[in-house]
Amino acid sequence: MSKLTTMSVVLFSLIGLSLLQISLGTDAAQAPAATSVRHHATAFLHPRDMATRKKSVGGFKLVEEPTLILDYHFGPVMTGRDEMIKLFVIYYGDFTKPQRQTLRQFFKSFWHPKTQFPESHPTVEKWWQITRKYVDLYNVPVSRNIVAAGELFDDYSMGKDLNQSNIQDLVVNSMTKFGADARSMYLVLTADDVLVEGFCMNVCGTHFYTFPSDETSSQMIPYGWIGNPATQCPEFCSWPYAAGGSLQKALIPPNGDVGVDGMIITIANIMAGMATNPYGNAYYQGDAGMPLEAAGACQGIYGAGSYPGYPGELLVDEATGASFNVFGAKNTKFLVPWIWHPDTLMCAGQV
Repeated sequence: MSKLTTMSVVLFSLIGLSLLQISLGTDAAQAPAATSVRHHATAFLHPRDMATRKKSVGGFKLVEEPTLILDYHFGPVMTGRDEMIKLFVIYYGDFTKPQRQTLRQFFKSFWHPKTQFPESHPTVEKWWQITRKYVDLYNVPVSRNIVAAGELFDDYSMGKDLNQSNIQDLVVNSMTKFGADARSMYLVLTADDVLVEGFCMNVCGTHFYTFPSDETSSQMIPYGWIGNPATQCPEFCSWPYAAGGSLQKALIPPNGDVGVDGMIITIANIMAGMATNPYGNAYYQGDAGMPLEAAGACQGIYGAGSYPGYPGELLVDEATGASFNVFGAKNTKFLVPWIWHPDTLMCAGQV
């Protein structure tokens, strides 16, 4: 296989506008002949203005929506190796040392055996265990642990105006350092001064996969991209840490960075989508061209009692006044979206 310019790229994510239908029943080594880059745009993170969940607010009852079901379409989920998914991260552009440290602590929070929390504490690790309820045709669940396995820093090698093909180029190029492994996750994080095709127009972050090539060791490899929205669209992609929709006053971010704390919400969303629907034919609701995935189906829900414009009941740091819903490694604090739970058929924040 030749390089990216001659291979087709399928892009898909949480809620989309268009998607190339995928079927693993076909020979995975046969990529379409024509070059194409297809967008599958995510929705913004602040909830819709319409009421969609049944709650009593100010004496008014909101509309009750039908039971949410994410159908299984018989494709694989990310089972990892030995109950472990390796995570490789590419930092593209200028990230400060505190920003990198916050992101690293979040990635370490998926598996932190040296940190012991009280049973009552909600954690990133227990949040991730909801994905264990998603199983493949052989009843094998999503991997229990995600382990930060490597990082790479790129100082604007492709400039500050990228398209989605550039994102895949960055991922493929990183494999010379990280290796190519379809059971691992690859994430590209772009700095707040980088323009990415679709970002802040209809995209906060997306996940894709590569077709088999020499560079990917003939594998279809899932990867994702998330942009820092601090200067471009915090009201959309950092909500509720920036006012937007019907939220008039922003909440205080737990790590003091509206952009990075917003990125973490999208990163969590993308990672859950990648794990439970890596090739667009596993768990999602609706048409493949406009799917709702594990966390995308719970858009705007971060705590009990959530309704459009209100993220739900959150924990508050007494020292800083910051709002969050999970603890991470070294007692760090983060906000992650709730995930649709296959057993209860409802959105949940912990197992």
